[in-house]
Amino acid sequence: MVGELADKARLSSHAPENYQDLDLTSHEDTALALLEGRLVRARHHTRLLDHERDAIRTQGLRLLNAQLVNDRLDQAHALGYLTEAEHRTLRTVNETVPERARPGKREDQVCLTLSAATQLHHIHGIHRLLTYWGGEAIYWQHCEGSPALATKLRSLGVPSVVTALLELAAPGQERPSVFPSVVHVFVGKALGYEPADADVFYRSPIPPQRIESVVSLGAVAYDRFPDLPRG
Repeated sequence: MVGELADKARLSSHAPENYQDLDLTSHEDTALALLEGRLVRARHHTRLLDHERDAIRTQGLRLLNAQLVNDRLDQAHALGYLTEAEHRTLRTVNETVPERARPGKREDQVCLTLSAATQLHHIHGIHRLLTYWGGEAIYWQHCEGSPALATKLRSLGVPSVVTALLELAAPGQERPSVFPSVVHVFVGKALGYEPADADVFYRSPIPPQRIESVVSLGAVAYDRFPDLPRG
């Protein structure tokens, strides 16, 4: 199916880098049906403290919510990574505090990218995710306007890439949001455009048996991508 759609795009002289403009949305349900029962690799980019890396390996990836954010902040404080004042500020000013949050749904999901293209081509804004500890929910409101706290968040943890195996079309499971569509990414790759990629907003926790790897700065699997943050 992907081959036929790519051939059609070539016949119309469609530029591979403009793969997102192809009219392919009507094929997404078919693509996902073909993927039912199969696992698809995706990557979650973040900074992790040692205990957080261990927790992902043993517990998997949790959905973003206030409990997750507060657990991370409380553990970091208890282990001496955050001062009392830093802990208090981050607890009261983050994206899961209703009166502080920006518009748009961010909770109850795990954010990933579908392709390794983000690591090879330095796209999709993953640099900041790998530079500031805590994920957007914690760092977003501090990395621009709070210089001292931003410096502290840059110093915590090490940049890490979590590779997870996802069911994109599991029966009875809420379908994840993928932008652009899965079929767009596959056709973009078939056209020869290597940076083709998509953001995946996964609506279910990812269990530890679906965590393929957690690699951090200093590991061969991380360091082979020279454009990723080094510190």
